[in-house]
Amino acid sequence: MKAGDITRPAIRGRRGFRRQCMRRSAASARCRGLGRRGRGLGGPKGGINSQRRGSSMSDSTVARVKGERMRTLACSTFALLFLGLIYAFSMFAAPMSAAFELEKGAVGLTFNIMMIAFCIGAILGSQVERRIGVKGAIVIAAALFFCGFAGTGLFAKGSIAMVYGCYGVLGGLGVGMGYNTIVSTTNLWFPDKVGFSSGVLMMGFGLGSLILGTLSVNLVPLFGLGTVFAGIGVAGGVVAVAAAFMLRRPPENIVALMAPEQASAAGHDPGSGDAVLKTPILYLFWIWAVIVVAIGLATIGNCAANAQLVGLDAAFATLLVGLVSTCNGLARVVVGMIYDRTNVKVTMFVDGAVAAAACACIIGAFATGTPALYVAGALCCGFAYGGEPVVASAFARQRYGSKKYPLNLSIINTSIIYGSLLSMAAQAAAGGVDSPLAVFSILGVLSVVALIDVLPFSKKWNADLRALRG
Repeated sequence: MKAGDITRPAIRGRRGFRRQCMRRSAASARCRGLGRRGRGLGGPKGGINSQRRGSSMSDSTVARVKGERMRTLACSTFALLFLGLIYAFSMFAAPMSAAFELEKGAVGLTFNIMMIAFCIGAILGSQVERRIGVKGAIVIAAALFFCGFAGTGLFAKGSIAMVYGCYGVLGGLGVGMGYNTIVSTTNLWFPDKVGFSSGVLMMGFGLGSLILGTLSVNLVPLFGLGTVFAGIGVAGGVVAVAAAFMLRRPPENIVALMAPEQASAAGHDPGSGDAVLKTPILYLFWIWAVIVVAIGLATIGNCAANAQLVGLDAAFATLLVGLVSTCNGLARVVVGMIYDRTNVKVTMFVDGAVAAAACACIIGAFATGTPALYVAGALCCGFAYGGEPVVASAFARQRYGSKKYPLNLSIINTSIIYGSLLSMAAQAAAGGVDSPLAVFSILGVLSVVALIDVLPFSKKWNADLRALRG
């Protein structure tokens, strides 16, 4: 036998041994794999327990976001309480005329200037926020608010131009910029309850004139109007700056966390690509909104004076201004709840019907000399006016998405400019603010137009939603 004959079996034996070892190693690996999978089923690692841990982490994240968004809502509402003081103009009009030695009719125009500046400020605010962020936009708004009120208090005596420039322009710009930034940022935290969040925010904005406005008017005899206005400027500015350092935009996956049914698989935000000014539904919405705003402004701007024309004394007339603000604030919560439980179409019709009822009551009050009818009409006007911005903010978010929400909301809210102009046009056509019966007769006819407008709006809304849902 050759040496090679001896070595070949030995070599084959060694190769066979290695192959056997490899087979055993593979079998052992399979067993270990099964063991790992087994531990995944019941052990501490992998499998179902990993899913449970993931679910627990998701629940923890949702709970944390819910807590943070409620803190954000509370902070924003408190800030808007101070910014809403701009709406206390009806309370301040008579003291301003007396303290600054100005003609009452000239002072009354300040409210319309302020509302126009408010809308311009909202548009500017959306652009400023996009460039420098939420904090920077609110800080600028705080500075404008301070300059508006403090400037009026310190420099307006004997100068209607200073009243227009400070209270009307600077104050309006500051409030508009702050309002739009705060509302748009906060509403993004509530994709599942946009009506609720809008309502609470608007309530704070509306109640500012009742709570802080009433307090401010009562302080005027003690400290003087100039000092009170300067104090309002300082307090409002400080609160707004504090809000600027507390507010931030929500996480990018907020819709998936809080409203997963609204989040598509690709994360696409339906409607976000639409140019708001090129959509016909905007103009149908504006018809309704402009009329409702005009009715509200015609009441809020002259509430105290008109109340005395129907026989109410000055003290109750001042109280009525506060009650109108209360209805304004409550409407923002109630209308928000109606929106969340129904839809934009029903909400618009309900709010428009309240505006029409308000006009009917006020017309009846001046036609018959019944003060109770005027009180009812003024309260209804406050409610209808308070509901409009809630519908506007929810409509902007639902129809045009969150991507350009601040800009879209500011564009939609320019209805306040057109509403202010419509209110002034109605007063001019009726012969001035001293002819409230004729003014509200015109607005009463327009309120019917607003109700009719809901029908074509509803058809277009349904068509748009079908298109967005594919």
